[in-house]
Amino acid sequence: MNKASTLVCVAVLVFDDAAISSPPEDDGTLYAETHRSDYAEYTASITRLTACKIPGAGTLPRLPSEFYPDQSRRQHEEGKVIMQFIFDAESCVRKATIVQSSGHYRLDNASLKFAMTLKFPAATTSRLKNIVDGQPAATFPIVWKLLAPKVYARCSAGAKCVETAPPPPKEEAIGPSPEPGYIWTPGYYAYYARTGYQWNDGEWQPSRPGYHWIAPYWEQMGSTWVFTPGEWEQDN
Repeated sequence: MNKASTLVCVAVLVFDDAAISSPPEDDGTLYAETHRSDYAEYTASITRLTACKIPGAGTLPRLPSEFYPDQSRRQHEEGKVIMQFIFDAESCVRKATIVQSSGHYRLDNASLKFAMTLKFPAATTSRLKNIVDGQPAATFPIVWKLLAPKVYARCSAGAKCVETAPPPPKEEAIGPSPEPGYIWTPGYYAYYARTGYQWNDGEWQPSRPGYHWIAPYWEQMGSTWVFTPGEWEQDN
């Protein structure tokens, strides 16, 4: 550990790591976010406005996999985020600011969200010599990296991880929408132990304001084909 002016740690996000920290919960904690003036989807900093409620003495954590944004995984976004942390009297991160962006706003925002789960050992923060706004401060780089593909996918009932590739999707005749406000959700192949691949027809579904539909899909991971169910994802 560097005992000079800054604390430098590197956390590498790994899909199959067990979570040590937990995502922020709705416990009444209030936060203030500052967004980049040229791109509102980038969050530049986040500040805890109320007292720290993170239990325990604090540990130097590894990034839990649930913080890796789903869209970033699908688009294979990777990068390093360098942040400045300002600690409060409880050794919790009071404020986190992006010093160097990863180039991907989703990873930057996830880094700041993760920062609000951190409580360091008091012995660690007490050695910091860098003081900002009267509080100990440190830089903290986080590396977001997708490792070699593994079968980590969410296989659902009736659709399994299998060794054989699915057939090409069928061409569907899409009829008129039953009424305004519906969207078409395409059909897909599901896999069943006794019958193998079976086609599920597409259908019209009521749209959900503020959300968009991500169709189910099969993805090859090594020699295995993995099924990811469809889901409604909140708009950015």
